[in-house]
Amino acid sequence: MNIDKQFWKTIYYWIRYLNFDIVSREKDDQEIWLAHKRKKQVVIFKQHIKSTQEIRFDKAKVLEHKDEIANFISFEPQSFEFYYFTESEFSEEQLNEVSPIRIKFNVIRHTKDLIKHMPNIFLARLISEDNDKKTYMFYKRKVLTDNFLDKYMQKFSPATYTIIFVNVLIWLCMILYLNNFSDVKLLDVGGLVHFNVVHGEWYRIVTSMFLHFSFEHILMNMLSLFIFGKIVEAIIGSWRMLTVYFIAGLFGNFVSLSFNTTTISVGASGAIFGLIGSIFAMMYVSKTFNKKMLGQLLIALVILVGVSLFMSNINIVAHIGGFIGGLLITLIGYYYKVNRNIFWILLIGMLVIFIALQIRIFTIKE
Repeated sequence: MNIDKQFWKTIYYWIRYLNFDIVSREKDDQEIWLAHKRKKQVVIFKQHIKSTQEIRFDKAKVLEHKDEIANFISFEPQSFEFYYFTESEFSEEQLNEVSPIRIKFNVIRHTKDLIKHMPNIFLARLISEDNDKKTYMFYKRKVLTDNFLDKYMQKFSPATYTIIFVNVLIWLCMILYLNNFSDVKLLDVGGLVHFNVVHGEWYRIVTSMFLHFSFEHILMNMLSLFIFGKIVEAIIGSWRMLTVYFIAGLFGNFVSLSFNTTTISVGASGAIFGLIGSIFAMMYVSKTFNKKMLGQLLIALVILVGVSLFMSNINIVAHIGGFIGGLLITLIGYYYKVNRNIFWILLIGMLVIFIALQIRIFTIKE
């Protein structure tokens, strides 16, 4: 077994598919600590250990310094798991612990050992592949990248991929069954129009989020969703990302109905701008995003807005509404855990805006 390659490859898979993040690394890169805050797990990967004594030392270090570790990684871990990649032969002891915290030790000398200790069948199958031509430096660069976009783009994002798949599938079905994308035909398949919604067709608030005017429209939206969806999903998880996406999309459509009574509106861009709003909210509350990260986001946002201005049938009002919706729901979710007073202020504020939008939707003249 190529120790170096399997060491970095395994760490890469933990980051990409299990959504762990690096929290510590030794100067010689022989020891890498990964953590998953929501699962309260820490996984430590080490290379070239020589004896069981080193394993006992690691166990003592975790037990004696668990409070310092918790302060360093900003959460109290419930489990530690060690993976030791080595070619040395030594007698192994049963050192696993289940209380007060779970500690597990895995010694990896051969690929079959690594496969046995993989957390799921999918990763075990990836590890067992023999036709991998990539070098250990490929995986090492991926793991240690300090580029903000690279770090999030390499994460596996099932929710983002699913939304893109559904949008593209609906687009292909529309191509097969519609000769052109006229306003009338988009209205027939669920486009958002003020008159129809106020007369009971509320489903259009959702269906319109999966329809698009043209190939350029869906291409731009799906590229944007791929970038911003993966960023949000990597930070807050799949289900929370879906919550932000749909609430922002609905909020954007309500704002659109409040100001737009004459034209048809379709597209996922309101929800996508909600993801952008969510990112800015997370930047505000975390206070850890550096200038380079902010610059990359602003460039992507300027490009997205700039291209939108040159496309026909673009609903700027829905974009603004979606951005506000994504911003607010993310702040509401954050302050629910850290400050209930601010949480209630934001929640009541969002509900007041929602009620005001409903009043305007039903009182504005056609």
